[in-house]
Amino acid sequence: MFTVKKRLLGNDTLLEGSLLPDNLEEIYLEILERREEIYPNCLSAKQDSDYDYITTDWYTYHDYVCVEKFPKLKFIFPYIAQSLDLMEDPKRDYYFKSWINIWPEGQSIGLHTHYGKWHGYFVIKDTGTTTYYFPKNSIDPVPLTNHDGHYVFMSAKIPHLAQTNPSKQLRMSMGFNISDWSEVLREEEDNAHGRGPKIRNVIVPLKEYL
Repeated sequence: MFTVKKRLLGNDTLLEGSLLPDNLEEIYLEILERREEIYPNCLSAKQDSDYDYITTDWYTYHDYVCVEKFPKLKFIFPYIAQSLDLMEDPKRDYYFKSWINIWPEGQSIGLHTHYGKWHGYFVIKDTGTTTYYFPKNSIDPVPLTNHDGHYVFMSAKIPHLAQTNPSKQLRMSMGFNISDWSEVLREEEDNAHGRGPKIRNVIVPLKEYL
């Protein structure tokens, strides 16, 4: 089931809704079981909160092609195509990068933006969190309450941050960026956290998946 609506954030448009595949719990459990493949040595921690998932993300999320490592996530592409249509963007000659975010209790991602033209995320398992957006021409942040299956699609340039995970259960989401080649080159040149040289290994041509 896919339901989505447009909402204005300052001068920007954001799509928000729900995407609930029948196998959502199966997707969660598979990634949970295999998480050491993307978070090295995380299972060696005495408890989940002892492992720094956030810092590991910054340095390693260019080490794998998410939709190939976890092929069940490919179900999302028809909905990305619908999102582009809703945003009145006919272009399909983009490059797609995706990754998994896992947060234990007390961890989250601080204020940030993304490379690319579009950014989106899909919450696989929420634990009672809220994401806050800081659009231009808006005095106060705009909160969006997360839930299992929460789907957001927006400009990559809107600053946002997420509330820390309040639960002992691991929170999990899939993030993605949609970029033209100039943005890929900019990310490569910026070389944030030493990831630049890896970017070409983890992007895939979006039109081949739509």
